[in-house]
Amino acid sequence: MTSTTQEAHGGSSAGKGLVAGTRRAAAAHFKAIPFTLAVLGAFLLTGLGTGSVLSGPPEWSLDIASVTASGLKAGHWWCMFTSLFFATNPVAYGLAALMILMLLGLAERNLGTKLAAAFFAAGQFAAVTLFLLVTQLARFAGDAWLGAMVDVRLIGPYAAVMAAALAASGRLPTLWQRRLRTAVLSVSLLLVLYIGHAETVVGLLGALVGIAAGWWIQSDQGRPRRHRSTGRETRNLLALTVAIFAVGPILTAAARSPSGPLALLRDVVLNPLPTLNQLEVSCGGTVDVSCLEVGRHGFAGPLGLALAVVPVILLLICADGMRRGRRLALRIALTVQLGVTALSAVYLSLFARMPHYASRPHTPVMSSGFVHVLPLVVVPLLLAAVLWANRRQFRVESTSRARRSVSALVGGSWCVLAGSYAAVWFAAGGMERDGGLGGLGSELARQFLPVPIPSLYHRVFDGRNALEGFLFAYSGPVFWLVALSAVWLVLLRRHHPKDTAEEDREAALNLIRQGGDSLSWMASWEPNRYWFTGNRDGAVAYQQHGSVALTLGGPLGLARHGKQTAAGFLGFCTEQALIPCFYSCTGELWPLLRERGFKRVVVAQETRLAIRDLEFKGKEWQNVRTALNRAAKTGVKAVWGTYGSLPAALRSQLIEVSEEWAAQKSVPEMGFTLGGIDELMDDQVLCCLAVDAEGLVHGVTSWLPVFDGGTRTSWTLDFMRRRTDSFPGVMEFLIASAVLELRSSVEVISLSGSPLAQEAQGLPPRQEQDHLADRSEGLAAILDVVGGALEPVYGFRSLATFKSRFKPEYRTLYLYYQDPLQLPAIGRALSRAYLPGLSVRQSARLLRTLVT
Repeated sequence: MTSTTQEAHGGSSAGKGLVAGTRRAAAAHFKAIPFTLAVLGAFLLTGLGTGSVLSGPPEWSLDIASVTASGLKAGHWWCMFTSLFFATNPVAYGLAALMILMLLGLAERNLGTKLAAAFFAAGQFAAVTLFLLVTQLARFAGDAWLGAMVDVRLIGPYAAVMAAALAASGRLPTLWQRRLRTAVLSVSLLLVLYIGHAETVVGLLGALVGIAAGWWIQSDQGRPRRHRSTGRETRNLLALTVAIFAVGPILTAAARSPSGPLALLRDVVLNPLPTLNQLEVSCGGTVDVSCLEVGRHGFAGPLGLALAVVPVILLLICADGMRRGRRLALRIALTVQLGVTALSAVYLSLFARMPHYASRPHTPVMSSGFVHVLPLVVVPLLLAAVLWANRRQFRVESTSRARRSVSALVGGSWCVLAGSYAAVWFAAGGMERDGGLGGLGSELARQFLPVPIPSLYHRVFDGRNALEGFLFAYSGPVFWLVALSAVWLVLLRRHHPKDTAEEDREAALNLIRQGGDSLSWMASWEPNRYWFTGNRDGAVAYQQHGSVALTLGGPLGLARHGKQTAAGFLGFCTEQALIPCFYSCTGELWPLLRERGFKRVVVAQETRLAIRDLEFKGKEWQNVRTALNRAAKTGVKAVWGTYGSLPAALRSQLIEVSEEWAAQKSVPEMGFTLGGIDELMDDQVLCCLAVDAEGLVHGVTSWLPVFDGGTRTSWTLDFMRRRTDSFPGVMEFLIASAVLELRSSVEVISLSGSPLAQEAQGLPPRQEQDHLADRSEGLAAILDVVGGALEPVYGFRSLATFKSRFKPEYRTLYLYYQDPLQLPAIGRALSRAYLPGLSVRQSARLLRTLVT
């Protein structure tokens, strides 16, 4: 058999195996959800049998197909549950069937059949009961929206399904628990605020009931209700929320008779705002919210709708950019939300100025259009506040070159289009026709602003010639097409540090491959920036926090250029009035820096293993041998590869393990010399996963490459996280696996240092004496206190003790500083580098811990 035939036969066998595996997995899934399949079958058969699929339940079946307050009063309690098997139209049937299969199936897989059925029924009962209570209270308060739902017929299984699914979230892993709750609650709230039908309200109440049940399940299992997420997951959740609320106006425009509090936002986004006179005419004698449906003159030209949805498209682009950590995307999203808030406030102010309400101060507040406009201001303002509160999570700046290019392109296109229209406008006698330059300004505002300003224009095409009308109609859509494309391209570009061009990072990577210390690969992480020597044969990676230039490791490049590079960087700091601080550097720089008046303090002990001839023999290696033997007995193997080369199932579990680890911390995920998921995704970084026979990931480590003269000479341990219920000794197993795997290619590996853990266990006596002799009393004492305070949270000293079990060689890492008076600024810079997402409240909590 030829090799080609063998490969084809092997590929065919693999394909058949994959298909067979998929079939077995599907069969096992459906076997585990009998209640879900029974509910789905009953739902579909009832709809087909009663002819309800096309136009909803027929008149004769409404007593069993819907639940109402009057029916419950008459003793028809069963309608609360029979109404679960009906829907109102084909779209509703499709959506409900999908929810049953996915969400109810998820609940049954995690809760079991009996509990899923119980929460399904109890969720329906609780949600309907709350709905009737809320609507009765709203009617008593005089609300025209919720109060009108008292006698509405409730049809569909939405509340019951969401209650069961969110109750089951209490048993999901932290990552998927948070994602499920955020997505379901955001969508439910979106539907209530924008669509506002009774089904959406009872669905939201069902979701809230499910959340409460999920919290109860978590508490019963001893798990905390509130989990801290990593910066990456926080960005994902914020991006998801922005995207969901971005489509609200479009959803409202497509819905039939939307009545939610934010349904009026289509008048802000999809139509011009009415003027005060229009509101007076339409709303001067009524308090019905329908009076706001005025002033629908539309946008200019046939592409007016395209211009109207610019904020929606812009927010969706920003949501994708926010997911990538782009600060520009956050700024644009904030601007759009505040813009919508301001325009909605115009609505609010117009109502406040109307004589009808001003002259009748005793008009019931809840029945006035004023209160229905108020959510238009509050909701986008709250979303903007949430984005602003989490702004520290977005640390990736676009390059200055990219920003200049976008500004030039957008500004140039606007000048061309606006200038062309202005020239034609002048030629057509616009000065006399439209009342001078103010008229030109109002015409341009109507063309280019996605949300027109009220009272600035009164005509559409009256009095225009063909060319003027063409430019008036198409200039805005063309401009925004160019602008949106430019922003999208910039946000999709590779991540860059602030004010650092792409070639600088590539040049720094080339120097890292030429030489550096064990931490040099960390210099490629965000948000480091770079200083290069004149001939670019050396560089220093640093972060600027305030007036401090905080380096990450020593100079990059060949070792013989190290002292010259360091001296050049000191000159650069002097020119820029920056405080130089070399952090996590070896003792090689000490002769140069000591001559310049620098002092040093130990910040970590790097642990290095000579692995070529390392054998796990003897009593001191008993823990490692036990971990290897336990892994072999339980079928756990070490899986190696880059993040991108790992199967999707393992990548997903890797993120779950990371989120579970972060959820147990009381302060945000740390950075600087501690990498996270984003840094692990580098194609040059190796990952080692402990995976059992069932494909469950118990723990993960990542290894950063170390180069010398273009050759990889070592690996440095960075990422270390394990599942809470992983087998004992999983980290010993992973590091031992690294020794066995990497010994054929390198002689030494580094287990890195443990920051803020100077008192590492197992220091050789001579090195311990040097360690004590080199300590500076001021900063060292502060670092000792901080390290002790953070020990319960991050366990740096415990980690140092763990690494000492491998009998490593130690290399001291120092912080070099020039003036003791600069120590407070250096301390602040270190805190910002390690804890970039630390909020004021978390800072206060940490400070209380330090004082205690």
